[in-house]
Amino acid sequence: MKKIALFLICILYNFQVLGQTEFEKAKLEILCQAIRFNHVMQGKAEIANQLDCSNLQSLEKSVPNASRASKNMITVYKNKTYQQIPAETDKIKQLKKEVLNELKKLAPRINKNATFLTKWQKGLDSLSTLLDSNLSLPTEENTQNPEVKTDNTNPDLEETVIPLERPKTNTGEQSNTGLWIITILAMMISFLSVGYAYLTQKTTAHKLKEMDNLVKERYNHLDVRMDKMVTKEEYRKQNPQ
Repeated sequence: MKKIALFLICILYNFQVLGQTEFEKAKLEILCQAIRFNHVMQGKAEIANQLDCSNLQSLEKSVPNASRASKNMITVYKNKTYQQIPAETDKIKQLKKEVLNELKKLAPRINKNATFLTKWQKGLDSLSTLLDSNLSLPTEENTQNPEVKTDNTNPDLEETVIPLERPKTNTGEQSNTGLWIITILAMMISFLSVGYAYLTQKTTAHKLKEMDNLVKERYNHLDVRMDKMVTKEEYRKQNPQ
């Protein structure tokens, strides 16, 4: 019974992890592309191509220690959950917005040249469009820099920013199915726990009753033997020599 309960708990945990997969996958995509962008725009395409985007831990390890801005970005955002935001899509939008803002603030720290800043902003626009496409997010109009709307592509960025493969799934149906399965498993675990407690109680009560009957039986047997016992004088009277 305990093994079954532990097995169901493990399954429940796995479904909870699956419920977080969409946001976690989006987080990996956003951070990976942002860090690639940072290195490409600084002329370090070889580092961008060597990044391991299989998971957040691998990504963090593949970033050189000298790339402090990229390291700090992973440290800040790798554990972000946005629990106050209920919808998964809104969480992804918020993460994308914050990461792009971090990249925007990073530009003048690297180079304050107007040409570089313009090129950086065009790259950000291209990156934003790419992420919207990869993450299936509704495209938002860029109102801050309307003059660059007609040409927001960056050839260097397009060569090195490689979208992560994302399976086509129905997020709504998958989420609802996951919730139903989690609810059913939770109910099964509750029923199993109650059943196990009931069986334990019944078994204990049965054993106590058996012990009580055994004690009574032995006591009665001893009582009968004691009734048959006689004194030495009575024995001599009953058995004269």
